[in-house]
Amino acid sequence: MEFAIAVLVAAGTNLCILVFLQKRYEPSVYRIVALTYLGTLTLRCLLAVFLWFQQDDMQFTALFWGDSGTYDAFGAAVAEGWKQEGSVTLWSQTLEGRVNSGFIYVVAVVYYIFGHNTLLMQFLNCTIGALTTIAIFEIGLLLYDSRVATRAMLLSAFFPQMVFWSAALYKDAAVMLCIALAILAALQLRQRSGLVWLLIYVAAAGALVWLRFYIFYAIMAASFAGLLSSHRRGPLFGLMSQVALVGSVILLLLYTPTGREIQNRARFLDLQQLQNARSDLAVRANTGFASDADVSTPLGVLSTLPIGVMYLLFAPFPWTVGSVRQVLSLPDVLVWYALMPALIRGLRSAVRHRLAQTLPILVFTTALTLAYGAFLGNAGTAYRQRTQIMMFYFIFIADGLKKRQSQELDEVPATENAGAQLSLTP
Repeated sequence: MEFAIAVLVAAGTNLCILVFLQKRYEPSVYRIVALTYLGTLTLRCLLAVFLWFQQDDMQFTALFWGDSGTYDAFGAAVAEGWKQEGSVTLWSQTLEGRVNSGFIYVVAVVYYIFGHNTLLMQFLNCTIGALTTIAIFEIGLLLYDSRVATRAMLLSAFFPQMVFWSAALYKDAAVMLCIALAILAALQLRQRSGLVWLLIYVAAAGALVWLRFYIFYAIMAASFAGLLSSHRRGPLFGLMSQVALVGSVILLLLYTPTGREIQNRARFLDLQQLQNARSDLAVRANTGFASDADVSTPLGVLSTLPIGVMYLLFAPFPWTVGSVRQVLSLPDVLVWYALMPALIRGLRSAVRHRLAQTLPILVFTTALTLAYGAFLGNAGTAYRQRTQIMMFYFIFIADGLKKRQSQELDEVPATENAGAQLSLTP
């Protein structure tokens, strides 16, 4: 019964999404988008079913289920409390309850409506992850062209690291979708003023406060960086968009529970608390690194950044692989390494030729890279959090690959002409 309900609800939800996509895109574009969406959704759901069948295996869950069990148990407890017209608050006193209440409530809402159905929540997570690829496609269309956008969408849809974190009950899929929607909305508002995109921006940015609050600050930095660049439709529209965006953020901060939550969580940004958290993770985890690093002072943060950024972007290193999870992650890590030249090429081109358009993404990825580089002391966590940056890097990689192919095509006629000249030489 649980399996049947999960399949029916997920099928109905995704059918509605496909209808929406069909209305949004012209037939030729819709075909590519729909096939990609269905392909990545199928892959994620198959992995979800596999994980669901294995969740009672303690050894397996220790390796691959992770925080999913916590979200599942807490969400079920909250939903049960609602059904009994009471409240369950003990969970909110735990560390997970204090910093991850947003996703616990998401799980609780689903369980309250449909009953305790772990597989259904996994399927919905898969849908959220698949929708992120559409958001990346939209961003690619805004900044580049359909060729770059399509390639970026395919990379985000089928890169193993992107797929895995949406197949269980991790909150990473929801975090990535909110990030992508917030950036997409900010870019749309830069081009045109619109209430719909303003509401999407406020909802996505506000949701991040409850999902992973510190990313909210990186989104704010990216948004305000976008306000500094010129507006496509002239200074008047630019001023209107800026006033609307700034005003909505002020209202969000002052007059909503989200604003109060930001104020409550601000204490977690104290350098000494961050040092304690980083040190604890680096010492206790098997994949911890730089356990003696001290980030309690600005100078300590700067000294830790080089090794932290290196681990964030490239861990796990092939020569340090020593566990099952690291062995399984090795293929996509090697592919990621192979894509580095395209990423560098794309970033260089963005800075030289599209700085105003890509500034929000560049600011966001740089801010989050520096933050994670300074305060993550665990290679496994760095590998997981990299997806939040990676999905935007795929856009630059796609542009870098396109430029490389264009250079190769330009070189072919020159080589053929040279050969023809040599053949005519007496």
